Amino acid sequence: MRIALLCFGIGTIANVSGMEKVFVEMANAFTNRGHEVWAVWNDEPGIEPFYKFEENVYQVNLNLGKIKVPFLYKLQRELAKSVHCDTKNKVDWYKTNKLVAALSESVDIKSLDIIICFEFNSVMVANIVSKGNIPVVVMVHNSVADQIGKLTKLQRLEANKADVYQVLMPSYVEQAESLLKTRIVFIPNVVPQVSDDDIAELRLEKSKYSIVHIGRIEGHQKRQLILLKAFARLADKYPDWYVDLYGPVGDINYRKEIDRFIKEEKLGCRICYKGIIENSLEILRQADIFAFPSAYEGFSLALTEAMGAGLPVLGFSHAPSVGELIEHEKTGLLASDEADFTHQLERLMKDRNLRVRFGANAHEAMKKYAPEVVWQQWEDLLTGLCAHAKKR
Repeated sequence: MRIALLCFGIGTIANVSGMEKVFVEMANAFTNRGHEVWAVWNDEPGIEPFYKFEENVYQVNLNLGKIKVPFLYKLQRELAKSVHCDTKNKVDWYKTNKLVAALSESVDIKSLDIIICFEFNSVMVANIVSKGNIPVVVMVHNSVADQIGKLTKLQRLEANKADVYQVLMPSYVEQAESLLKTRIVFIPNVVPQVSDDDIAELRLEKSKYSIVHIGRIEGHQKRQLILLKAFARLADKYPDWYVDLYGPVGDINYRKEIDRFIKEEKLGCRICYKGIIENSLEILRQADIFAFPSAYEGFSLALTEAMGAGLPVLGFSHAPSVGELIEHEKTGLLASDEADFTHQLERLMKDRNLRVRFGANAHEAMKKYAPEVVWQQWEDLLTGLCAHAKKR
């Protein structure tokens, strides 16, 4: 198959975030399976991807950078919002037409067998260039409420032109079907597999035990302060425990709020922000608990990688995806609110046998998301779509 992956909704291909990681990994996986793959994004000229593509992937940066939209179009959009008028968004269409022109010059569209869109900006482009002749698949990288529920009426009309929408959790299928008329399928993210001999060794006696969190530093979704406040309540009681935070800073003001809290609680020697990491496995193998206070997720790469590495995990029961990936009292613990988060965290901190049992179960639970399993699900979906398209 000749496959184009379109990803136009990112800030930069140099980001360390999950969507960029999946974008590169999918391009590499399809290429290694013998397909011709065009990975297409839009960024400033010369920007290098953070994650590395295989040599055989056709890498296409449209080089438009941030597209400047006429002021009048922006004004019309804001006026429409203020009176709740669902009219054509000229800002979206201006950007779309620019992207369509650049894509058409860079890729032989007619030669493609299928187009995969990584977010809604790409959907509008794909609908134009495919002309109804090339199957279009749309990926939903976060919760359905976040990524489909927020679409306007006119945007949903565009979404319904796609052949398939892919969601990351079984429970998201029904949610998506209530919002869209197109076909919805469940295919999860890939979870890197760790051998049984390489998982975290939680039985060891240590002089220092660590609670790890990996994720973008920001307060709307990731909410690291919930973890830090829970730890602060327990720190005096458990002096040999520490917290390490990893990930890019998504909100500098939230990072400053975290710093102020650490200073006020005098926990600077117990809580440490360690920045961005390229390979998380070694960090996870040395840790003892993975705490994840997110408000919602699609299918968290950080959480599932921690589980695959054999760590017991802690999250919120009401957080979409998190509450399904963590099986309460088996692979980890789920909290009902912030007070309960502290309680459940203490349960893990004080009970090594509990950590060992949950960690082993978490490692085993992630085997169903092995690369060969997930990429075969994608292969079957795309093969079926292409076969159906040839019969049109």
